[in-house]
Amino acid sequence: MWRRLAILLLCLSAASAAKAIEPERRDAVIVTGRVWDGFTFKDMFLPSQAGTLHLLAGQDSAISFVETQEYYWPLSRQVYVDLEKKRREVSGVLTVTRDGKTVAEVEPLPYVILYPEGALNGNGQLLWGASAIRAYSAYQEDERTFARRYVEAEAQQRIYERKLLEAGAARLRGAPVEVIAPPDPLPRPSLKLVTAPAAAYRFALEAGTYEMALSADGLPVPGTARRLSVGDMAGRRVTVADVVPEERWTRPIATNGADMRIFARPGSTFYLTLSEADRFDETEYLPVVSPQQDAVSGRNVWIRRAASPTDRVAVRFAETQDLPLARLKVVQTEGSGFGYQVRTAKEGEKEDLMAFAVSVPANAGVSRGEIRSDGQGVAAFRRVIVVVQPRNDSLALGLALLPLLGWLGPKILRRRKSKAGA
Repeated sequence: MWRRLAILLLCLSAASAAKAIEPERRDAVIVTGRVWDGFTFKDMFLPSQAGTLHLLAGQDSAISFVETQEYYWPLSRQVYVDLEKKRREVSGVLTVTRDGKTVAEVEPLPYVILYPEGALNGNGQLLWGASAIRAYSAYQEDERTFARRYVEAEAQQRIYERKLLEAGAARLRGAPVEVIAPPDPLPRPSLKLVTAPAAAYRFALEAGTYEMALSADGLPVPGTARRLSVGDMAGRRVTVADVVPEERWTRPIATNGADMRIFARPGSTFYLTLSEADRFDETEYLPVVSPQQDAVSGRNVWIRRAASPTDRVAVRFAETQDLPLARLKVVQTEGSGFGYQVRTAKEGEKEDLMAFAVSVPANAGVSRGEIRSDGQGVAAFRRVIVVVQPRNDSLALGLALLPLLGWLGPKILRRRKSKAGA
């Protein structure tokens, strides 16, 4: 009896707690769309209570207004929307003003994003209107053509394999060797991607601060007025690096800032990979791609874009040497010890790592080094290498005893003076 009562009370308390944390929903107009982040396009939504939309100059961004259900979730301290339950596109004429003057009046258009080398490789482009519809239709036709060619090539491959088996069986029965021509290789899929058409407002503004709002039939649409801040992309591109230790090559150490140093042991080898990145203050980047995330002014964020095309770096210790970009193979060491060895990849062997192999001199007199690249069309790169020499045990013991000697010294001197005076 008491057990049943306890279970009932537990269920009632759980139900009460669930009801207590059920968020309150309300109808609201949010801003959503695909915004350019300097390299690719990011999905974004701006809550109704956020007064400023942040964008980056240099490429179009696609923005739309949606009436939906919005609610605040206290556990994450963020606003969420339920677009599956309610989604109504809010349309009209979007008017953008600056210092009280109209800069643009925009109507919604269909758009697609074209990624010539796939979304992961960036370099996307927004296409609008009839161009967007044509690009998407051509992309669909190319995909259908590829699927048909692939099915046909697979059928030819199966026929070829069956003929090989039949010829082998006939050969075992004493038949002469039959030469069977191989079929054409399977077609390789294209990385090209064109997103499905959607309607949005086209933003292509220079850096600055604006005001915007929708109007329909000459009247303002409630809930659509926002401030608009467009940031400048000039001077953002930098070259950053990852230091790959041989013993834990799957956990590289990022070295982003130019003032960061690389620490290495004498006689060791580490591996360096270079990447292109954009450097922002957090308050410049986070409001664009994640408006609800807290940004700290003065704190840098590096957004990595792609591998650097740099294929040679200069490394200087006692003397300067020119290091090429190397194809490297990582092999796990045998035995009970866990670790890795990195060697040059052999001809025809798939590399695990494309990096610069930097060898630190074993000379005890070497304490500093430098890695440098002149950029070759990209941002220049420079890092200081600090050679951490082995600890001198005698010196370490002497330094540890210094406080004790500093305390005992005056006492010994006073004792000697007192004896001399007696």
